[in-house]
Amino acid sequence: MKCSICGSDNVKFFERSERYNFDVYMCFDCRVGFRYPMPSKEEVSNFYSKEYYTGNSYYSYLDERRVKGSSFVWRERIDKLIKIYEGFNKIKPSNIIDIGCSFGGLLLEASKFGLKPYGIEISSYSSYYARRRGIEVFEGHLDDVDLPKGFFDIATMVEVIEHLDNPLKSVKKVFESLREGGVFLVQTANILGLQNRFYGGRYHYYLPGHLHYFSNVGLRKLLKSVGFREVLEFYPVEFGLLPKLIKVYLNASGLDRYFKLVKTGMYHVLGKVKVGDLTLMSSMVVVGIK
Repeated sequence: MKCSICGSDNVKFFERSERYNFDVYMCFDCRVGFRYPMPSKEEVSNFYSKEYYTGNSYYSYLDERRVKGSSFVWRERIDKLIKIYEGFNKIKPSNIIDIGCSFGGLLLEASKFGLKPYGIEISSYSSYYARRRGIEVFEGHLDDVDLPKGFFDIATMVEVIEHLDNPLKSVKKVFESLREGGVFLVQTANILGLQNRFYGGRYHYYLPGHLHYFSNVGLRKLLKSVGFREVLEFYPVEFGLLPKLIKVYLNASGLDRYFKLVKTGMYHVLGKVKVGDLTLMSSMVVVGIK
């Protein structure tokens, strides 16, 4: 068995999902985990039905259209990305592509900042909805769509890289589609964070559609290997706590609201605890600069 990222055979069993009964192996050279055996392409395709996007499948996406206050988070993210881009390029970005754009919520907010929005989405169901919002969507798997080279200023991949069957190939394609100085944001969970190690096989991120599991070391190496000249890291995310608290406040009520506000605040603070590459919590955002 060889690692699909670096080709090493230094691969060993890492964990077994207790809920979904599949095994995760880890490459101890590049610190990336992956499901073994991998599900078939047909099985993976079946994950992303209409039921997945509407929350009616055994393994489902949280329908962003039903979540209040997401726009506060998206606006903070876009504002931060624009500032990063301007910091490296001294000019304003003109466009953005969101890989795995779903119903287009992030891109809709990006358009309010003057960015031309583009999306990639595997689902015809959610692609149709995003197009109705005025977003140009490439429908299909990232590896199969025809992207222009050297065209995009900003690319985002929010909790999507773990769904890819060949992350190395996919990230190379994103790199090639970016202009010089382009910014690429990836959000995923750090598989070697202490939070994950504490929960073991009960860790909530072990899901059927998650084919790869990245550590901060592994994701940093991946971005560097395809050519990103600089890699920035943020823990737990690249923006502040307030928009997350607003979102929690709007979606909960009674005592549950205050419990979730405290929990969210504590997670954000603890998520900043980091010694070297060892993190206390699992949330991370990595940004590559071309």
